[in-house]
Amino acid sequence: MKEKAVISWSGGKDSALALHEAQKDFEIVALLTTVTEEYDRISVHGVRTSLLERQAHSLNCALDKVFIPLTCSRADFL
Repeated sequence: MKEKAVISWSGGKDSALALHEAQKDFEIVALLTTVTEEYDRISVHGVRTSLLERQAHSLNCALDKVFIPLTCSRADFL
């Protein structure tokens, strides 16, 4: 039985590759991402939440969203 893990997800190709590699050793139970409250988009790439939800659904993964303000400081982010 594989150990369970959550993976950081930006919606881009690098996080997709990280997911692919992590699935070799872990059971990925959820994708974790930050969403800017004002724009309803992933903070890193600006991917719309609707696309993010379709990505998670197609990957058969739960989705954990952390909402952050547009002017989020490093301290707020952590």
